[in-house]
Amino acid sequence: MGGFEGLWMLKQLLGALERGETVITATRRLARTLGREYASAQQAAGRGAWESPRIVTWPEWVEELWGQRLLAGSDAPVVLGGWQEQALWERVVRASAGADGLLEPHGTAETAREAWRLAHEWRLDMAAIRRAGNEDARAFAGWAGRFAALCREEGWLDRARLADEVKKGIGRLRLPAAVLLAGFDDYPPQQLDFLSALAASGCTVTRTAVEPAGPGAGAVLVPFPDPDRELEAAARWARALLERGAAGRIGVVVHGLAGRRDRVERVFRGVLEPAALIEGDARPSSFNLSAGRPLSSWPLVRSALALLGLTPGDNAWSDISGLLRNPYLEGADREQGARAALDRRLRRRGDFLIAGSSLPALCRREGAGCAVLERLLRKWLEACGASASPRTADEWSRAFSSLLEAFGWPGERPLDSLEFQALDAWSGLLSDFASTGLTGEAMARGEAVAMLGRMAGSLMFQPETEGAPVQVLGLLEASGLSFEHLWVAGLHDGSWPGPANPNPFLPIGLQKEKGMPRCSPERELEFAVRITRRLLGSAADPVFSHPLREGDRELGPSPLVAGVRRAAPEEIERWAGPSAEEVIRASRVIETLVDETAPPLGEQARQRGGTRVFQLQSACPFRAFAELRLGAEKLESPLPGLDPAARGTLVHAVLEETWRELKTHAALCSRPDIDEVVARSADGAIGRFEHERGHPLPARFAALERQRLRRLAADWLEVDRERESFEVIEPEEEKYAETGGVRFRVKIDRVDRLADGREMIVDYKTGITTPRSWESDRPEEPQLPLYGTIHGKPLAGVLYARVRAGDLRFIGLVDDDVTLPGCERVDLGAKVERWRAVLARIGGEFREGRAEVDPRDGDRTCRYCPLGTLCRVSECPVAGAGDEGEED
Repeated sequence: MGGFEGLWMLKQLLGALERGETVITATRRLARTLGREYASAQQAAGRGAWESPRIVTWPEWVEELWGQRLLAGSDAPVVLGGWQEQALWERVVRASAGADGLLEPHGTAETAREAWRLAHEWRLDMAAIRRAGNEDARAFAGWAGRFAALCREEGWLDRARLADEVKKGIGRLRLPAAVLLAGFDDYPPQQLDFLSALAASGCTVTRTAVEPAGPGAGAVLVPFPDPDRELEAAARWARALLERGAAGRIGVVVHGLAGRRDRVERVFRGVLEPAALIEGDARPSSFNLSAGRPLSSWPLVRSALALLGLTPGDNAWSDISGLLRNPYLEGADREQGARAALDRRLRRRGDFLIAGSSLPALCRREGAGCAVLERLLRKWLEACGASASPRTADEWSRAFSSLLEAFGWPGERPLDSLEFQALDAWSGLLSDFASTGLTGEAMARGEAVAMLGRMAGSLMFQPETEGAPVQVLGLLEASGLSFEHLWVAGLHDGSWPGPANPNPFLPIGLQKEKGMPRCSPERELEFAVRITRRLLGSAADPVFSHPLREGDRELGPSPLVAGVRRAAPEEIERWAGPSAEEVIRASRVIETLVDETAPPLGEQARQRGGTRVFQLQSACPFRAFAELRLGAEKLESPLPGLDPAARGTLVHAVLEETWRELKTHAALCSRPDIDEVVARSADGAIGRFEHERGHPLPARFAALERQRLRRLAADWLEVDRERESFEVIEPEEEKYAETGGVRFRVKIDRVDRLADGREMIVDYKTGITTPRSWESDRPEEPQLPLYGTIHGKPLAGVLYARVRAGDLRFIGLVDDDVTLPGCERVDLGAKVERWRAVLARIGGEFREGRAEVDPRDGDRTCRYCPLGTLCRVSECPVAGAGDEGEED
C-alpha cells in the first residue's frame, strides 16, 4: 500500500488533481509529498510530461485570491509580511504606557501578535476580551486598538484579517470549480465562514476525511530503558528495512523532535550513515529530518552576524578572536596562519576589550603576514563611518550589505551546497528585514543588528534534500501522511497528552468557550486522542515506543497507547551491525608504537622558557617537550581587568622600582620621603606595564591599581625594615646560565648582600608557595633552588617574599647561623649541592630529549594541564596513578 492509499484517500486526491481541481493542504510537507505521489502516478501511467497539479497550502491560496483582487485594479491596502507585522506590534508595545516595565518587548509583541491572529480566527470580540479579561487582556485590547488604527491610517492589512477581506469580494474572483482540503485538524470559524462563502459562490468544497477507519492490525507498543536507546532502536529498525529492500515510505515520528533535533540527527547518522560522521559529510542522504535549526546557528550566517556586531569602539576580545579566525573573509585561507598567530599575540596582551578602530594598526605592528586583513579592516572602518546615525531597517539592510562587502564576505573559496543554500536564506532574511522599514521606526546600529539576529534566530532553516527513503518527523508534521512502515517514539505518560498552554492575553473562559487550541487539558486530550488514532491508522503495523526512565524520572506509556499490544524490544526487527561509535571503539586494538624520545638539543642552543624548563620537565617530560619545543601552549582567555599574573607582575615592578632608588636598608630606615618613593615607583610600574601592553589602562582602573600597589609596597617595606642591615644589589637582573647542558635565561627578582658579605636570593610571590615544593627528586617549584645553584657566591638564604594583602612575610631556607622570622635554618651549602645534582639530572633529561608521558603526581599533576588531548594521558597506564595529595 503506497503512502496516502486506502485510509488516506490518495485516490480521491489524485482523481481531483487529474480533473484540474485545487487541493489545499494544511502543511507544506503534505503538499510536497502529494506532489511527488502525483508525479509517480503520472510516470506509472507512462506519461513523459504533464500539467503541474494545483496543490497549495491554505495561506498561499488566500494570498493568490488576494492577488486577483489587486490585478483587478481595485483600491486595496498593502498586505503586511510576517516580519512587518512583528515590527509594528513591537512599535505599538514599546509606545504603550507601562512598556518600560516589560522585560522583553520583542517576546511580548510576538505573543500579542499571536493573540490577535487567534482572536480573528476564532471570532473573539475585543469588547468581550476587555470585559472578561484580566489586566494583561485589557493591555492587549489596548494594543490591538492602536495596531488596527495604525493599519487603517497607513493603508495596511495584516494577515490575520486577510481571509475576511478576500471573502468580501469573493463573488468577483475567478474561483476553481472545486477545492479539496487535506490534512486539517481544526477548522476555525474564520476558515469555515470563508469556505461557506466559497460554496455560496458556486465552488464545490470537499473536506477529506482525516480520521482513520481503525488502528493498524499489527500495532505494537515497545518499552526501552531510556530515550537514547529508544532512538537508536528506531534507527536500527529503519536500517533493517532499508537493508532488506522494504518497499514504500518509512516514517519515524519523534515526539518533541524540535528540542532533540541534534541528538536525533546524530543517532540516525551513526546508524544509517556511519561513514558520514567519520568523513565529515554535512548532509544526510538516506533520511530526511523535518526539524530545521535556527538560521543563526549555521556557520556562514553566524559569521555574518558576528561581523555586523563589530564596532569601531570597544569589542570583546572573543569577538576579535572570532574575526581573525573567520573562514568567510577574503584572504582567510592565504593568511590563516598569520591571523592565528595574531590572535595568539592579542590574547597574550590580555586586553578584555579591543577597539575596532585600533585593529589596522595592530595588524601592521603585530600581524606580520596580515596585509589583506589590514586592507579589509580599513575598508570596514570607512563603511562604519558612513553608517553611524540611526536609520530605518531598509537603510540598514543596504548598510549591512556594504559592511559585509568590505570584509570580502563570504570569502573566496567556492561554497558547498549547504553554504550556498544558507547564503540564499540569508539574502531572503535581509530582504525581510528591509521590509520592516515600512512599519518600524529608525534605530541605532546596535538595535538593528540585534533585531536581525533575533530574526535569524527565529527562522528555522533546513537545507533542501532529495526524497530520502526514511522520513523523521514531529507529531504535527506527520498530519495527513501515511507510511508503509511507521515508528512513533517518545509517547510516554509525562509528555503525551501535552500540557495546556493558553495564550496569556486572551481570557481563559473565552478560549474554553470557543474550544480554541491548547486552551485546557481537556482540549489537549481531545487533540492528542485524534492525533494518536490517526497515527495508529497510518500504517498496517506501526511501532509505538516509550522510554522507561529519563534522568531520575520513571516513566510509563502514554495512556492513549496503553491499550496497544505490548511487545519486547527483541521482537522488533532491527539491524544488528555496529554503529559509528561502536566501529571506532572496536578499532582500539591498533599497532602500538612507543616513541618517548625527542631529538636532543643542539650544542650551545639557548632554550626558551627560562627556569620553566626545569619546572615542566620535573612535572611531566612530555609537557616540557610539547610546550617548550613544539610550542603547544594553551591559548589565553583575557578577563576583565587584570588577571592574577598581571597583578603579580605589577607587584614585582613596584618593589623593583622602590629598591632601585633606596638601595640599602639604611636608606629605608632614614629617608623621610619613603611615601614619595613608593608613589613614584607605583607610577613607574604602571607606566612600564602600559608600555609593554601597548596601550594605557582605563583611568579609573589605573588609579585603583596605583592605590593598591602603594599600599602593598608600603606594607612590605615595614617587613624589610625589621631586618638586619642589608644592601639590594640585583633588583630584577637578567642573565644566562647553564645547568645539565641546558642554557637558559634567568631573571632573579632580588639579591640582598648582608653585612658579612654573604647574599640572600629573594623571589617575590603573590601566590601561596612553600619550600616544601623544593624537596624531592622531582621538585614542584625548582626556580629558587635553581637560582641557588647558579649564583656562584656565598649564600646566606634562599627566600620567598610573600607579598599578599594581610600575609606579608619571608618563607624559605637560611644558613644555620642566620636568623630570619618564618625561615628554616639548614646547612645551606649541603642543600645547594643536592639541588645541583637533582637539577642537573632534570636538565640533562630535557637536553637528551626525554619526553614520555609521566605526570609526577598522576591526576593531581594533570589537573590544570591543557595538553590532555595531545598526550592522551587518559589512555596511558599512568592516568590516575598519583593520589590527590595535600595542596599547598
